[in-house]
Amino acid sequence: MQLTGETKFFIGLIIATFLIIGIGVAVYSRPEPVLKREELITFASHTRGNIEAQNYLVEFSDYQCPACGTFKPLVDQIVEKYKDKLLFAYRNFPLAQHEFAEKAAETAEAAGEQGKYWEMHDYLFANQANFSDEVFQEGAKKIGLDMDKFNESLKSGKFKSLIQDDISYGTTHGVNSTPTFFLNGKKLSLFNQSDLETEVAKAIGE
Repeated sequence: MQLTGETKFFIGLIIATFLIIGIGVAVYSRPEPVLKREELITFASHTRGNIEAQNYLVEFSDYQCPACGTFKPLVDQIVEKYKDKLLFAYRNFPLAQHEFAEKAAETAEAAGEQGKYWEMHDYLFANQANFSDEVFQEGAKKIGLDMDKFNESLKSGKFKSLIQDDISYGTTHGVNSTPTFFLNGKKLSLFNQSDLETEVAKAIGE
């Protein structure tokens, strides 16, 4: 049977469509790559939990992000519940649309320089709806920082490159919204908050 030019065109179109679908399925069905622990948790990362734990959870987050604020109580609960079996690390991913997000990240890092990172971390999330330079100053005083040292650190901009490194690494590995979690090197796809605890419990074997 001799095929007309039009028939050949439609057959070719159908074949091309199936090829595109096949490639798409192959790409999207590939498992997420497993990232190395030493890449996800760097010397500059702030951690909670057991530093020697086999399981590790890394959050890329934005202090001014409402969703991150919503997740925080659950993250705190998970870290406390599995403090002997899990290492948690927080990495900065301030979003451009949040006016004070980067300044908040710098504020936390400046507090960390004085050994009070997590105190500032908690303060920032508790006050994320009211961010301003004044609120950052109040937080530093409240947790007992050396104010001269704190303000000099912020003024120098010394933490900007560290924060940008977090952003660049996260972007390279598929972080495009906050919060984004990696559990034992794998990026999690969460449909709701309870999925996070489910995945951690599964990894730990409980």
